[in-house]
Amino acid sequence: MTAKRQLLMPTLKSATAGGVYSRSDYSSSSSSSSSSSRRALQAANQQQRQQPSMPDVLLARGYKGLAPAVLRNWRRLADKLNTPGSNVTVVAFGGSITAGYIDAAPNSSWVDPLMASLRARNPAASFSLVNLARGGHDVQAAATCWYQLAPQDADLILVEYSVNGCNGNMWCHSFMAPKIAAYETFLRRMIRRAPGAALLAVAAFDFTSMGLSLRDSWGPPTASNMTRLRPYYNSGEVFHTRIAHRYGIPMASIRDALYDVFYDDQLLLAVTGMTKEQLLSPAAMIHPSAAGHVLFAKVIWYTLQLTLSNVMAATRGAPRSPQQQQLPVPAPISPKAAAEAGVDPFCAEAVHLEQYATNSSGWSWGEGPHGLPCPHPNCIAWGFSATGAGKTLEFTIDTQNSTSGAALQRRSLLGIFQTSRTADWLSKTGSAQLSCVSGCSCRPAQMKFESSASRSIGENSWGNLGVASTEVTPHPQCVVAVTILGSATNSTGQDFFFFNGLAVVPLAKPNLLPIDQRAQYAFGFS
Repeated sequence: MTAKRQLLMPTLKSATAGGVYSRSDYSSSSSSSSSSSRRALQAANQQQRQQPSMPDVLLARGYKGLAPAVLRNWRRLADKLNTPGSNVTVVAFGGSITAGYIDAAPNSSWVDPLMASLRARNPAASFSLVNLARGGHDVQAAATCWYQLAPQDADLILVEYSVNGCNGNMWCHSFMAPKIAAYETFLRRMIRRAPGAALLAVAAFDFTSMGLSLRDSWGPPTASNMTRLRPYYNSGEVFHTRIAHRYGIPMASIRDALYDVFYDDQLLLAVTGMTKEQLLSPAAMIHPSAAGHVLFAKVIWYTLQLTLSNVMAATRGAPRSPQQQQLPVPAPISPKAAAEAGVDPFCAEAVHLEQYATNSSGWSWGEGPHGLPCPHPNCIAWGFSATGAGKTLEFTIDTQNSTSGAALQRRSLLGIFQTSRTADWLSKTGSAQLSCVSGCSCRPAQMKFESSASRSIGENSWGNLGVASTEVTPHPQCVVAVTILGSATNSTGQDFFFFNGLAVVPLAKPNLLPIDQRAQYAFGFS
């Protein structure tokens, strides 16, 4: 046995205390006169009940907490959890890992076992969950639109955005990066919308392996190949943690808890009771299986429960006061966040778009591309679709008074459209033009899928949503049009378009110091 295994294995407690998720919560039961059917059912139920274990030494590695004095609203959350009859509202944001209901976990995500642990530990309280996650999208959509869907009286907000938009690229390795600025903007807007909520950041990770061609000592590639684990920095966690901590938000790091054991199946089996194949979805291994979601939930539960315990221990005997932890919001780290975060944009996306359509003749209203059915309120990309060059869709919106917050001198109109990477969509999706018809004025902007160019630095893309922007003048009755482009010489047949939404956001140029400008230049950000 290696020294590493000796460190991890002896008499380590599993994180089962204080409300564990029981697999029986979603296992089925039935009776049959056939003994073979009973045996098959028993085997299936036994497999469903199998749960991964998680030693405390690994759980502790995933804990990136803060001193109780700087935590935002966590004492308030602890008091409410300990108040009989209280209703605790939990909100979840994230990508497909948080939305769940996909691949080998068709009945849940990590949010469900986490909620089960909360209910088991706090039986006198009741809980309501609002899962606002959507697969295939990054934090920019949440920072502009989806944060406005959260209840303003939320008590606990879970934020998982360290994979989408940050996996396999360098889009999340500078405070000048648009996606890092959007993460900070999201947190600031969320704090303003739900000022009494405690927030918990969650850093998931892509545990798939990567193929690598070996090179000789002179540099040219050889015929040999090898498989390597993804780099430790292959996510947005480093910068997300720094931002979260600035706002009094603890981080639960799934990467730090599992990175040193996940790529050694023998070691992983020894410490969790399961292999990598059992913990990740066979269809898309960036996603956990049902058992993997339970394992992820254990990491998050450890950080959540330890944070609550530390807060209660530090303030034991202190009078309960909702105002106790209303800490001031610090100045932003990112200059981009500083320029935008004080404003609440107007956004009409997915199910909220249809009411603004004034002329949709020839267009169909329906669901965009998605995987398995999802029961959450925000996981389906609704919108208008049509086929044929020249098809026009019109909306009437208020570009003058639709935003709130700091005074806006200039503003941008955003056209939000579907850029799914599935083969059938790529083969038929063309481009369209966003323009102003009456009331307001703007330069036409083209909406099209960008496979490289701007996508190489993560701009003009919110994951499976593309974004085109143009400066717009303020007007209470601004009529805008979406027109599918094309011509008789278009032999590709790509004249289908799916339009998801409109937004009006501040057009603000951040005040950059020389170091900001150097970072902007080094990474190629605009």
